[in-house]
Amino acid sequence: MFSSKDSTAWRLLSHFLPRSSTVTKSTIRKISSTEITIVTAYWNLGTFRKGSNQLFTKNTYLTWTKSFKYLMNPLLIYTDCEEFRDTMQKLRSEGNLTYETEIFFIDRTKLWPFALVDQIQNVYRQPGYPAHYPNTVIPAYAAAQHAKYAVVADAVKKNIYNTSYYAWLDVGYFRDLIRSDEFFELKRPPDFDPSRLAVNLVSRQNMATKPYSIFRYNIVWVGGGLFIGAKDIVTKFERLYYKAVLYFLDQKLMNSDQQVLFSMYSKEGRKALRPDIELQLYIPKGHGNPWFYLGYLCRKTVQRNNETEFS
Repeated sequence: MFSSKDSTAWRLLSHFLPRSSTVTKSTIRKISSTEITIVTAYWNLGTFRKGSNQLFTKNTYLTWTKSFKYLMNPLLIYTDCEEFRDTMQKLRSEGNLTYETEIFFIDRTKLWPFALVDQIQNVYRQPGYPAHYPNTVIPAYAAAQHAKYAVVADAVKKNIYNTSYYAWLDVGYFRDLIRSDEFFELKRPPDFDPSRLAVNLVSRQNMATKPYSIFRYNIVWVGGGLFIGAKDIVTKFERLYYKAVLYFLDQKLMNSDQQVLFSMYSKEGRKALRPDIELQLYIPKGHGNPWFYLGYLCRKTVQRNNETEFS
């Protein structure tokens, strides 16, 4: 059971909340016309192998940024890469969206997931621990996946645009739209439950599967590319997620956030962690890519009035 460590875990988590950042402009409170603030991040991990035969580079992510030129939601960006920061500044300026953009250029080690890199490495160095590239090979990659929950919680704390809901969006989520010039907005999905965190089901799984197998065999239940929640739900979920990461590290298990999520809500994980936030699963329908179903369900095109700004 994890309950005996709750107070210690929260004190540690509070220590890693960012307290100072470089920002593109004054972070005075603003009012947005939309109800969801979008949060994204890029951490420069160099070139790494993805899966069996792909190589991801910094340019891979820079290419995928093009869809953010047309995203109408308020956008908070966290990064430690100057080129990524400058590219995003340029894109949002070209889209006349600087009034709904904040960029935080920070030292990633100030976020709690990156402070765990050595512990993650120790798990991966165990004899016979399976190599799933890059999830169980590059500790900083796993930390980057965990960091999405930290930065979204930090965005809620800042609440710059005073929106009711917050969403994490992977840089490459709308990679298929980089040639599109349609402005769009992400809205809450149909039948959204504000007491839960909305996520995308990727593959139906047996919830009796042991976390040992989930982590070591790289099993995915829900996708980590997008999640949406009310402010208080996002904040509570980060605390739960942080406890889960520490718990599984103690069990000598680690992988990406997708394996953490499955393990948290598995039968064994529920018994150990007693999650106080439930997930709302959106089940893919139709013939599209199931990994991106929720994002396209939320995506609505917008007829842009270039003279409209909010302050």
